[in-house]
Amino acid sequence: MSHSLHNHGKARRGAILVLTAVLMIMIFAMLAFAVDLGYVALTRTELQNAADAGALAGAGTMVGGFDAAAEEARKYVALHKTNGTAIDESQTQIRFGNWDTQSRRFDAGGDEPNAMEITLRSSSRPFFFARVLGQDGFDCEAKAIASFSPRDIMLVLDFSGSMCYDSQLRSIDTLGRAAVEANLLQIYTELGSPAFGSMKWAPQYNSSSNITTVKNWLGLKNVPYPYPSGSWDNYISYIMNDSAIYRAGYRKKYGYLTWVNYLLAEQPQFAETPSLWMTSEQPVTAVKDAVDLLVAYLQENCENDRLGLSLYTSSNGTAILESPMTHEFSEVAYKTRRRQAGHYNVYTNIYDGMKTARLEFQNNGRPTAGRLMVLMTDGQANLPGSQAKQLALSEARAAAGARIPIVTISLGAGADTQLMQQIADITKGVYFEIPGGQTVNQYEEQLKDVFRRVASDRKLALVQ
Repeated sequence: MSHSLHNHGKARRGAILVLTAVLMIMIFAMLAFAVDLGYVALTRTELQNAADAGALAGAGTMVGGFDAAAEEARKYVALHKTNGTAIDESQTQIRFGNWDTQSRRFDAGGDEPNAMEITLRSSSRPFFFARVLGQDGFDCEAKAIASFSPRDIMLVLDFSGSMCYDSQLRSIDTLGRAAVEANLLQIYTELGSPAFGSMKWAPQYNSSSNITTVKNWLGLKNVPYPYPSGSWDNYISYIMNDSAIYRAGYRKKYGYLTWVNYLLAEQPQFAETPSLWMTSEQPVTAVKDAVDLLVAYLQENCENDRLGLSLYTSSNGTAILESPMTHEFSEVAYKTRRRQAGHYNVYTNIYDGMKTARLEFQNNGRPTAGRLMVLMTDGQANLPGSQAKQLALSEARAAAGARIPIVTISLGAGADTQLMQQIADITKGVYFEIPGGQTVNQYEEQLKDVFRRVASDRKLALVQ
């Protein structure tokens, strides 16, 4: 009996040894499989990281040309390795094309690509253990697409009466007499160098305080006034009595120089002097030139963006949507160019300018597009009423709630820099100050630089 039990125990121990050996083989096989599987996963992850970095770097430099973008992409890919081994550049494929945000599809080619696709391959990577099963190695591939998200951009521009102050004699102390008078001569020439009566360019003094006497002296008695609003009598009275004219040393001095100043200071609206939009009144012309630069950049590099225009202040004291957001960027440039300082109204309603732009985003904005508002002013909010500044801040909070960052630009010494900074801060935008006391050329270059930075600040993202 005991002998039988002894033999049975030995048999059990033998079976356990066999089972243990089989299980050990299975465990080691599973470990080997796990090691090789982890190796494959690590290789794919590292390859994908390299593809992502290359796509982002390359797409970010597409504005410099496709060759430069491809070179930048390869440079960033080369900074990565897979399992300590350099990535084979010969197996790197780069394509440029268009990414459709709606269908989420990449189409290679096209006249205006907005995306880069990069494909990396790693061939015949050796396994550690799978070779005993006849699997010598594996191939791995990673693909990444980086694209610029389209933007909806609203320009909110100040076209109040102060946007031609730098062309007026009132600015002699800050800009210098020579610069201001040269600008007035330029405007006179752009108006066609009109001739009326016996007036000359250089103002001539007449001591009389009688308007009729001065008008006869200038040979203007029977000369029709050339524009819809204003008159020779009003011009003469202005030169006799205006304080800015007095400070500039031109009281009772009559000529085309002071007449052009009268047009800018007293008759700036389109309904009053409709030809002023064609002239180089400042600083509004600097703004127009900056908008042209922005439009040119968008046309060349950002065809999927849209651009709109809100001008303040309108004839009813609010703002006007001059151009809904459109892919036709040139339409915005055209309308901006054909407006003049004080075009509709000489006052400054920043609140309604912003509100008009925000409502355009609300009504016509694309859900997949980034949003950006660009607000520019050279003055102080003075409409509507005594709460003008608080209403502008309230509208900034509404824009922030709609996730619309606002880039604010203050132009010149008269601008409310504090308000512009607050609006940018509330909306998580950026504030640019272009200070006064500079020449027209200086602040025009600074304004162009700001618009250039706005244009090139495109949202880049991996889309696949």
